[in-house]
Amino acid sequence: MERQIRLLLSGDAMLGRKVNEVLLQAGPEYPLGLLSSLTRSADLFFTNLECAISPRKIIYSGPPKRFYFRAGPAAVEVLTHAGVDLVSLANNHALDADFAGLLDTLAILDEHGIRHTGAGHDMSEASRPTLLDVKGMTLGVPSYCDHQRDFAAGESCPGIRYVDLSDPETTGWLCYEVAALARSVDHVIVAFHWQPNWVPHVLPIYRSLARDLVSSGARIIWGHSPHHFQGVEWIGRSIVIYSSGGLVDDYALEPSFRNDRQLLFQVEIGISGVERVKAYPIELGYARTYPAGSEAREWIIDRFQKRCAEVGSRVEVDHDWLDILPGTVPTISK
Repeated sequence: MERQIRLLLSGDAMLGRKVNEVLLQAGPEYPLGLLSSLTRSADLFFTNLECAISPRKIIYSGPPKRFYFRAGPAAVEVLTHAGVDLVSLANNHALDADFAGLLDTLAILDEHGIRHTGAGHDMSEASRPTLLDVKGMTLGVPSYCDHQRDFAAGESCPGIRYVDLSDPETTGWLCYEVAALARSVDHVIVAFHWQPNWVPHVLPIYRSLARDLVSSGARIIWGHSPHHFQGVEWIGRSIVIYSSGGLVDDYALEPSFRNDRQLLFQVEIGISGVERVKAYPIELGYARTYPAGSEAREWIIDRFQKRCAEVGSRVEVDHDWLDILPGTVPTISK
């Protein structure tokens, strides 16, 4: 029987602000405890950490931002309780507690055995993919972010792996990096914090980039940032999750996108590629996430079917899960 890894991917985990206050009162198991039997059953569970974890009550010293997300050190226990194995840090909130806060985040994650990718003490470290050995296979996970240019790591400056997608040379460099990594691991999983917030449909530039990365050796592209889920595209034995949405937060409700209704994505990978992709409907309450109720579930199914159809896949209901299957691929305009 072929070896297989069950990988669970979620969207943004924002543990700061009011979520931080709630977890200090209710305990670190409160935000994700109702999903922990699911999240801990996967071989690997990844999330995008959309905040700094630091005891320092400071904010970013660079240009002013509208929102700053920082959680205290106890927040890391939310991740450990849920069984998180790896977090992506290449995002626009990793430096919200300034450079010192990012370094605290790295140290706290290391202390608790949570792997991380996409940020570091300098550009070299931020660019270094994380390697995971599971069931006799090696996964390589680089992480990129296409916004918050001033968060970019430098030669001797902490920060994230920022990429400028308006630069025509960028795609070439990304593809070169993915191809080089693919030669040394069994599968490459690209974490990408991309696209504008609340974008209703995947723009052609991102679909084109996804195809280039897959052609270079990416097995899974795990996108996040827009605050709501988007479709999943099959490209041969690879898949693109254009946006995995959100996992936990205290955000205001955006009625048009219902950011309180989200998905968890389970990807089953064999040595030859992706074998199956499923999604599990969830609801985000105030600082707490739980399996979707019947009304929310029907809404999620309808919307997800439409978003997947836009990128050439179809969705079938399989008990509590949704199966994402290859379909007719529409033409991509460039």
